[in-house]
Amino acid sequence: MPAAAAGAAAALAELRPRAVVLVGTCGAYRGTGLAIGDVAAVDAMRVADFSAVQGLAQFPAPMATTLAADAGIRLRLVACGAHPAHAATTLAITVDDATAARIAQGTEAQVEHLEAFGVATACAASGVPFGCALGVANFVGSGARDEWRAHHHAAAEAAARVVLRWLETSAGQTTRDRGLP
Repeated sequence: MPAAAAGAAAALAELRPRAVVLVGTCGAYRGTGLAIGDVAAVDAMRVADFSAVQGLAQFPAPMATTLAADAGIRLRLVACGAHPAHAATTLAITVDDATAARIAQGTEAQVEHLEAFGVATACAASGVPFGCALGVANFVGSGARDEWRAHHHAAAEAAARVVLRWLETSAGQTTRDRGLP
């Protein structure tokens, strides 16, 4: 997450984009209604720590632990086939089924993604609208690594297709109509 935030901040300073859409893969928490191959349009990202979810640790009060994605971008991604979802940004890949269930319950997240919160933080600090389209490559937990290896290419392609559909359907529209501020 820190490397994603630092890299995004450097790219934002150099490129000065009107908006950023992170495209990648994620794991879905079981029982959320998402399946491998679905695309999640992230509406909120939350820093997730298993100790904090259990009540054994706390984030300091001034620390931002939840960030919202740009509503206009998210709505356009959903209109193009993505599913709205909250994302938990953990510091490590969750590989235990019970821990995955506890994080999902404690954060109300449908997906897990390690970099989303870092990129969103850099965008928020720069005042750049942020969106996120993530293809579900695996279920979070004990089988995650093997499932990710088997499905990450197709999941990334699914996310890219949703973003491409958004861009194609937005051609000729005003910036506001495209879901951009």
